[in-house]
Amino acid sequence: MDDDLLDKMTLSTRESVWKHIHVRYLNDVNHARTLARLVTHAPDQQTGRLVLFYELCRSLPIVCGTTIRCVYPRYVAGYSTIAKSDIQRYFDDIVGEHPELKEWSSQTREKVVSNILTISRDFGLLKGAQRKHFSRLYVPLPAFVYILYRLAGDGLITSQELLGVEDWRLFFLEQADVVTLLDGATAAGHCTFKHQGDVYSLELHYPSLEACVEALTGEV
Repeated sequence: MDDDLLDKMTLSTRESVWKHIHVRYLNDVNHARTLARLVTHAPDQQTGRLVLFYELCRSLPIVCGTTIRCVYPRYVAGYSTIAKSDIQRYFDDIVGEHPELKEWSSQTREKVVSNILTISRDFGLLKGAQRKHFSRLYVPLPAFVYILYRLAGDGLITSQELLGVEDWRLFFLEQADVVTLLDGATAAGHCTFKHQGDVYSLELHYPSLEACVEALTGEV
């Protein structure tokens, strides 16, 4: 911030940028180190991008909820685009659960909706400037493995829990996609996943997310 790393002219702007970065990614210093290691040493740019999107969603429930319960359902329903009006209708539908939405002015809601769509575009879920189209989203195996161990760190350890968690919908993944990625993670040595019919078993090979990231970045 002192050296104006982000090329922002005023100190107040730099402080604002720092505040938003801190809230989204740096609240937990120990985890921030692990996240920084993965992002800076990620084997590909897409891994770093999707991991940062995931961490942003964990820190901003409104982005997480809108993606899982509005953007994802529209994607799986076969639509090719999503508009501000779709998210506005979603907000209308959840007012009963979130009465705070009633206190928002129309300008505030419009800005939030616009920002959510911009975030989805910037992280690669959508494409297009004015009209937002769904992208062909590719989830690299390292990004999937990171999220898998992040969820395990939350206490989700059984195969049923990990297969059924809603977080995968942030990346437009259905259960069959998660099974395929778990098979890939098994082949790469990150876990042991077995399945026959509706019976699943999963064994994680690393004792922690930190150890997982060290393996993914080749710094064991």
